[in-house]
Amino acid sequence: MKKTIVIILINLALFNILLAQTTKDIRLNFGFQGNFPESFFNTNIPKYNNKNGGIGFHLYPKWFYNQQNSLGLNIEYVLVTENYQTDAIGIFNIISICPTYNHYFFHKKIRPFIGIGSGTYSILYHTPKLNFGIKSLVGISFYQYFDLSLEYNRIMNNININPQVMGDFDNYYFGVKGSFSFGLK
Repeated sequence: MKKTIVIILINLALFNILLAQTTKDIRLNFGFQGNFPESFFNTNIPKYNNKNGGIGFHLYPKWFYNQQNSLGLNIEYVLVTENYQTDAIGIFNIISICPTYNHYFFHKKIRPFIGIGSGTYSILYHTPKLNFGIKSLVGISFYQYFDLSLEYNRIMNNININPQVMGDFDNYYFGVKGSFSFGLK
């Protein structure tokens, strides 16, 4: 079942890339992100515990099929910190590939947008290797050259983690992402 979903998502992405090359409304976004620790939202967790915090970077080609809608393929690598248990703090290496849809409001130079996506998330050195996940985002685009967004990524599968080796991270991360963008015309 998972292989079928991955094949469908890859075919959808390839179809979008081929279709986008004929209209030449392609933009390539790249940038960095910082993830908020869970203690930012939960006052019961000590402030020094950076659980679910971290950093990452991404590559995000988008095809604008009209002025207000885009399809994209978000490819990101994220380092997410574990729940602190000892002095040695571990991280989870997460690679995700998510086809996304964004809707832009207004036809102005500065315009807000919302988006949603779903795809595969791979947590290196843990099982299962391929996981299904969803992504929701809200942001603002500045002159189509810089995007600033808040993104929530949720991995739907249960991750098998050896508690004697690492802590947990609750299968999600929430962060702020900055993306520089340029057109590929």
